[in-house]
Order: sequence, then C-alpha cells, then structure tokens
Amino acid sequence: MTRAEEQLINKKFGETAFQLSQERSDFFLPQLLDFVDQKKWINLQPEYQRRLVWDDDKRSLFIESLLLNVPVPAVFLFEWDLSRYEVMDGQQRINAIVDFYNDEYELRGLERWEELNGFSYSQLPDLLKRGLNRRRITATVLLLEATQASDAKKSEIRKLVFERLNTGGLKLTAQELRNCLYGGAFNDLLIDLARTKQCTDAFEIPSYRSHLDKEGHPTKRLRENPLYKRMQDCEIVLRFFAFRKKSNLKGSIKAMLDRLMEENLDISQDQIATLRKEFIERLETAIEIFGAEAFRYTDDENKVHVSIPLFDGTMVAIDRLWDKRKSLVSKRLTVQKNVQRLLADEPSFEVIVGKPNTAKAVAKRLEIMTKAMGA
Repeated sequence: MTRAEEQLINKKFGETAFQLSQERSDFFLPQLLDFVDQKKWINLQPEYQRRLVWDDDKRSLFIESLLLNVPVPAVFLFEWDLSRYEVMDGQQRINAIVDFYNDEYELRGLERWEELNGFSYSQLPDLLKRGLNRRRITATVLLLEATQASDAKKSEIRKLVFERLNTGGLKLTAQELRNCLYGGAFNDLLIDLARTKQCTDAFEIPSYRSHLDKEGHPTKRLRENPLYKRMQDCEIVLRFFAFRKKSNLKGSIKAMLDRLMEENLDISQDQIATLRKEFIERLETAIEIFGAEAFRYTDDENKVHVSIPLFDGTMVAIDRLWDKRKSLVSKRLTVQKNVQRLLADEPSFEVIVGKPNTAKAVAKRLEIMTKAMGA
C-alpha cells in the first residue's frame, strides 16, 4: 500500500466512522415493563420492524430460560431523542415478557419444566413470580454523540445499524426490512391497503375488523396467517405499484420494490390519496370481472391456488386498460375465458404463474395478460 493510498483510507475513516457510543445496562423485568408502559422504549407495536413472528411455544421457551436464569441475548436500543429509545433489536423478546406479565398467553410446549405448561404469570407460585421479577435483561444503548445531528443523519445511521444487527437469527424478510427502513406515509399506505376487506378476502387473510382488539393487537389467528405474519400482504400491494411503472421494470424483483419504496419516501398526502383510490378501484374491478376466482388457478389435481404473480398480471393489465374498464366488466365472461385459455397453455402458464421472477419475466407476464384481457 502506498502512502497516498493509506492517507485516503485514513481520511475516509475519519469522515465516515459514525459518532456512536455504547452503554450497557441491566434492567429487572418490572423496570422493563415500566419503560414500555411509559413509552420510554418505543416502537413496540406489531407494525414496527416485523410483525410478531414468535408463536407461544417460542415465547414460552424464552420465559422458561429467564426462570432458569439462562443467559439471553441483549436487546439493542437507539436513542432517537433525549431519554427516548427505539428498540432496534429485541422486539420479540420484549413483547414475550410484556405479554406474559399481562396474562396474554399461557406457557406451553415446555419439556425441561413441563409442570409449568398451562400457567399464565398470575397463576405462577409466588416464589417463581419473585424469582422472575429478579431476572434481568441487558440493553445495549447506542448513543449518537453528535447531539445536533439531523433526522436524516439519524435515519442513515439507524438504517445501517439495523441492517447489520439483523443479519443473523430469524432473518427479516425483504418486506419486514423495508417496513423499518422506509417508514413513512407510503409504507403506511401499503399497510392500510393490505388491511382492506377487498385484500383480506382476495388472499384469505382473517379480517382486521374482527381480528384486532381495542388496542390494535392482532388475534392469534391473524398473527399466524402466513401472509400477515411476515408482511407478505404488504409486499403484494407494493408489487402492484412497482410493476405498473414500466420504467421501474429493471433489475431484480427486490431492486424494483426497494427502489419504489425509496422513491416514495417524501410522497405528499394528495399523492397518497390518489394511489389509495387507484389501487382500490382496480382491485374492485378485478373482483367484479373474476369474482371469487380472482387471482386463482386450478391445478391438475383440481386444487385451487391463490397466485401472487397472477395478481400482478391481472392488476397491472386492468391498470393499463383502465380507459376500457366498463368494456372489460361487460365482457367479463370473454375475459375470463381468455385468461383461462392462457393458464391452460403450459408455456403461458409458466410465464404467468411460474417461478421466473426476473424483470424480463415480469414484463412478459404483464404483456400477455394485458393482451388477453384486452382482446
């Protein structure tokens, strides 16, 4: 390495190393509950980071680890504002503790301490309650030394740290990561649209109206729905907005979706209202044309499957043919037959419903669906 190269590296280190300091503290579990209750530890709602993906077996095992005094991983907090900390890593663990203390689930699936299966916190013997209250959670607090740093700078650091923290364990899905990194009005729109009756009915997701409690927490049935659980429902909505834009059909699927999220970080409320209206209108039109069979195909064994790629093709085709929507509805039997004919043809089926997910395959899928529906 030449001296000039070394100087450049040293200069970059000085300019780019984040001014972060770390503090480590141990908290008794009742203290943790107080911090959450007082909203000093924020962003614990299910929509943040990822939805709650631990089932009661995993949560029970974690509580058992605390009772046994087995070391558990530290949580990571980011001081977003003075004495207000964002939970960057550890949401599942914290919620497992809070919910157990609130008697929201009973222990189950325990093998080492099977006598406790079926117990909620209030049902535990007093000795175990006292023992649990003496257990500690370690928190690593990340502090930004530049106290006057802009929100944009904080977001940049938060994004990188969050990505690096979440490279192990139960890996975040791409949409869970987008949900954290691109939070804002557009991300909220995706979540809201995924909650609509039209979407939940179309993709067989339990209705939010009857599966959220007064505080907005999902029921067990909703939590365990595979599309809801890992935020795939929100990604489905995002795909429509990403694929309808022809100039965005380049690179990988992930790149297309990430790019659209980033482009819409500063979207206005008027634009949000327009996008909401357009999505719902096109979804309602798809349902009007295809009815209960919308986004579905039947396999060789006569089993019906919901298809996300078929959703992509149908929704974008309707969007491209929007000026002819009344004709599409009036000719729905013909439109249905044309699409069924495509799905019965093996090469076309592979393009529309199959696994190819390159930009070229997506563009081809949209093209042949638009042609078939508009014929």
